[in-house]
Amino acid sequence: MKKILISLAIILVVGAVGFGATRAYFSDTETSSGNTFTAGTLDLKTGYTTWEFPLVGMKPGSSTNEQEVEFSMETGSMAADHMEIDLDINGFVDSPVESGGVNSKEDFGKQIKVDKLQYRDGGTFNMLDVVDDSVDGNIGFISLYDVEAHGVFDNLSSIGTGIGDFIVKFSLPDNLPDADDNKYQGDSLNINFEFGAAQVAGQAVLTD
Repeated sequence: MKKILISLAIILVVGAVGFGATRAYFSDTETSSGNTFTAGTLDLKTGYTTWEFPLVGMKPGSSTNEQEVEFSMETGSMAADHMEIDLDINGFVDSPVESGGVNSKEDFGKQIKVDKLQYRDGGTFNMLDVVDDSVDGNIGFISLYDVEAHGVFDNLSSIGTGIGDFIVKFSLPDNLPDADDNKYQGDSLNINFEFGAAQVAGQAVLTD
């Protein structure tokens, strides 16, 4: 309590002196101009906005070549917390030349084996390790259908300022899971892959 009273007395004395004195104050001003607030950017670059390639003309026992996409963060961009990748099947065509019946993109997707699905950012992450191979009803065979059903591959490590790679490879087994394999003759589909970069942990960039 004593300290509080002393402080108050000093304030009152200084106030009284200031009130009774002649007022003459110097002043000066300076202007700081050109101060611009700019939001940071998160700019993921790849050779394709949506990477799309056809699986057409394949036959049992054949496979695609490895398909690779490089991506990087644009120079000057802020660092991403994590990366995301999503796969979508579309553009399915049920060929009229087939024999054995009508099928769907889901049916055809269950016949296509995913041999390789890797994300590389200096190390290699085998994305197939986290895919449930039983979704299509054929345990031990990771199909295109299984991978699409998995949804977004999220929380992939950030590529930082370096370059990342995404590698895939597909095949049609000698013996298709569906014994009525003739009905897939002439069928075709497209596979789209989307790539996302997220600023903070827990942020979802891509959705199914």
